[in-house]
Amino acid sequence: MAESSRRCYCSVPRCSNSKQRHPYLSFHDFPKDKELRRSWVRLIRRDEGPLFNIVRGSTFVCSLHFESVDIYVSKSGRKRLKTGAVPRRFSWNNWGNDHMSRESAFDRASARFGVDVRGGSAAGQANEVSTVDAVVELQHTTDHNYYACSPSGALEAAAVRIRKLEAKVRELES
Repeated sequence: MAESSRRCYCSVPRCSNSKQRHPYLSFHDFPKDKELRRSWVRLIRRDEGPLFNIVRGSTFVCSLHFESVDIYVSKSGRKRLKTGAVPRRFSWNNWGNDHMSRESAFDRASARFGVDVRGGSAAGQANEVSTVDAVVELQHTTDHNYYACSPSGALEAAAVRIRKLEAKVRELES
């Protein structure tokens, strides 16, 4: 695809799309209608002011933030927005799937491994080891919950597991 010489950048927070890097995307000006423009500004979570000014011909939203049904190809071959179209697909609403609520990482891991990775019950040593295994496995998954705290008892269970593995290594070496 030929590289575009037009300098277009998406003004949606956390979106770094540009016409130079993504020539297959279309970039759309903010609407002239004041009510619709206010709606766009609210939806993209920006406020007009000294740090963000909407200037016709240089402030755009890329096509990734619109539903495919809102975009059509005109007779001239350009991608256009249907009248009244608003951006609805963003990283903060899971690209438009905001109707789906997601479980926390610990709840997903508990269901996946069949072990409560939050609680460190002292019911038995086998439970502690399986909790450590679940926590270690959880660290290798791609789902992260940066606000979550590590399960209680996980550090102690990990220390027990490390001591056992060190003893096994010494046994195998001798």
